[in-house]
Amino acid sequence: MNLIVGLGNPGRRYRFTRHNTGFLAIDELARRNGVDLEERRYKTRFGRGLIKGHEAILAKPLTFMNLSGLAVGRIMEVFHLEEKDLIVIHDDVDIDFGGIKIRQGGGYGGHKGIESIQDLLGSSGFVRIKVGIGKPKGYPNVSDYVLEPFSDDEKIPLREIIARAAELVETLLCDGVQRAMSRFN
Repeated sequence: MNLIVGLGNPGRRYRFTRHNTGFLAIDELARRNGVDLEERRYKTRFGRGLIKGHEAILAKPLTFMNLSGLAVGRIMEVFHLEEKDLIVIHDDVDIDFGGIKIRQGGGYGGHKGIESIQDLLGSSGFVRIKVGIGKPKGYPNVSDYVLEPFSDDEKIPLREIIARAAELVETLLCDGVQRAMSRFN
């Protein structure tokens, strides 16, 4: 079984912000595969189901981004999952808007949610799906940029980008990390 976690911040205020790209991808995966995300336990909103025939838990931490590791660690503990079972979807300012990259392992690159997960696990070997939101222009502080809603110009292509992120997860589960990398990176 895999745990697929989308990173974001809970609450209506943050729903369509750049930092909630991971939440949007989890919602799309759930919609495409008929997974109900109504359980609220373990500091997480989650659902269990089949993703292209593979048993998975789709989860959105109910902690704020910087404490994502608390939720991820708790749900991994409850379901007896290991780092190799974890896939995390998150926003990345170092990738142009619309770009998607899959990576296994590596540093946290300034992303506080990834840092929190790495700190809790004591390792960084899990798979990450990075969804590009682009570098901030006109924002002196990156945190202000990631907490802003997508612009009107970004909203239409965003649907396709989120669909591609969901497709990447499905490919990853069916064909493995290397094939997913060669197809999507």
